[in-house]
Amino acid sequence: MQSPARAQISGTPGEFAWGGAAGTAFWVDPVEQMIVVFMTQIMQMGLPSPDPIRRELRTLTYSAVIE
Repeated sequence: MQSPARAQISGTPGEFAWGGAAGTAFWVDPVEQMIVVFMTQIMQMGLPSPDPIRRELRTLTYSAVIE
């Protein structure tokens, strides 16, 4: 990530991430010395997307470590 403000998500410049199948995701933030792995299985038709859950996880995680 180059700009959290531009991406409109919590984070710091220099972090990297990947979203995988069935809603799994991870991100690494070298500035905060943090690695987050999110494992879920949401892949059925008609279920909500895991994106709001991922965003909420990021918000809660960064609000816990950044003062």
